[in-house]
Amino acid sequence: MTTTLTAQGPEDLLAAVPVVLGFRPAHSLVMLTFGARRTFHARVDLPPPAEVDVELPALREALLSPCLAHGVERVVLVVYADDPAVAAALAGGLVPAFEARGVGVLAVLRAHEGWWWRVPARPGESASGPAPYDDESHPFAAHAVFAGRVTHASREALRLTVAAVPEHRDRMARLVAGRPDPSPADLDGLLGVVRRWAHAPADPEDEGAAAVLRAVTRVEFRDAALGAVTRGGAAEHLRVWSHLLRTAPDAQVPDVAALVAFCAWQTGDGALAWCALDRCFAVDEDHVLGTCLAECLTRAVPPSAWEEVVDDERRSEPGSTRESG
Repeated sequence: MTTTLTAQGPEDLLAAVPVVLGFRPAHSLVMLTFGARRTFHARVDLPPPAEVDVELPALREALLSPCLAHGVERVVLVVYADDPAVAAALAGGLVPAFEARGVGVLAVLRAHEGWWWRVPARPGESASGPAPYDDESHPFAAHAVFAGRVTHASREALRLTVAAVPEHRDRMARLVAGRPDPSPADLDGLLGVVRRWAHAPADPEDEGAAAVLRAVTRVEFRDAALGAVTRGGAAEHLRVWSHLLRTAPDAQVPDVAALVAFCAWQTGDGALAWCALDRCFAVDEDHVLGTCLAECLTRAVPPSAWEEVVDDERRSEPGSTRESG
């Protein structure tokens, strides 16, 4: 989903943050980008105050590298913190590095409990604030609701949308354990079941969910499930796989979580994709698909890149015609 917001001042920028992230951040450093070939935004956890200087090189790399890769012209940095010294240290360590590489920093803001301050980013600049802001009743929030975008109260609230439900997980574990391994013919049928769920408003039924979860650790089924996801239908598949992730036994969590992350990436919801990958890596820190998706998110690779990969594969199939020029 594409949402265009036009910000005319700090209050607008602060109201835009939860809309583009999908949740209201806390203890975070947020980067809004402008003028890129493909716009993206980023959020990282704040380091502890005593470790800001130690963590600065990694923060610079994490934020600046995708800016350079995508031709970002300008950024705004927002520090969600109660400690002005942390914001000042981040501004002092990041702004010169960004500007030295040709990425302008429009402003560094600090926000905390409904108030914002402008943080000096260059020698001679003075701080300003505090000034109030309200990101809940702002027109951007109403625009997001109208566009169908959900804004969660916190990242924790977002994380809970893909967290395990223990009583359902334990019951599903028994159902999955009692099912035989699926045959190749079964896998085709189960992929049809997933497609049916994606087109139906109801949650997957338990017996069908157990069968799909039994199959999802088979690479050929997981890859076929990936191939069934289109940009236009990613939200529906995200609903299905998110439901399955909340009930999945531990053995199935990495593959299901990776599928959730993939669907979330395709819908443009990077924050939810990271929440799903957290679950994936908690069980299998070297999961291949999860690692690939984490790299895509870290590098701000756009969802459209997957369509380009699929199109290239189709053109390279025997009997296809490749055009050049």
